[in-house]
Amino acid sequence: MTALFGIPLLVGFLFMLAWIAATAVAATVDGWQGVDPERRFGKAGRFSLAALIGFGMAGISSLYGGWPLALTVVAGGGGAVGLVAVSIWLGPEPGD
Repeated sequence: MTALFGIPLLVGFLFMLAWIAATAVAATVDGWQGVDPERRFGKAGRFSLAALIGFGMAGISSLYGGWPLALTVVAGGGGAVGLVAVSIWLGPEPGD
């Protein structure tokens, strides 16, 4: 059952590293503004990334806490929603 939460967590972290690298390249290399993930994928991309990481982190934490499987899935969903909310709160301002 660990794979149910571990795989989204791993994929989310890998995509997060790629997101950070693409943002850095877009900000520092002239003519590469098109690779900015916020421009290319927008809010939907940021929310998807946050949901993957939030689901994986909350789900795997509750799984190792000994919670029943159904409750771990609910906790994973709560973690996904929570991290998406944080990404809305701390994300870039509209028009940035």
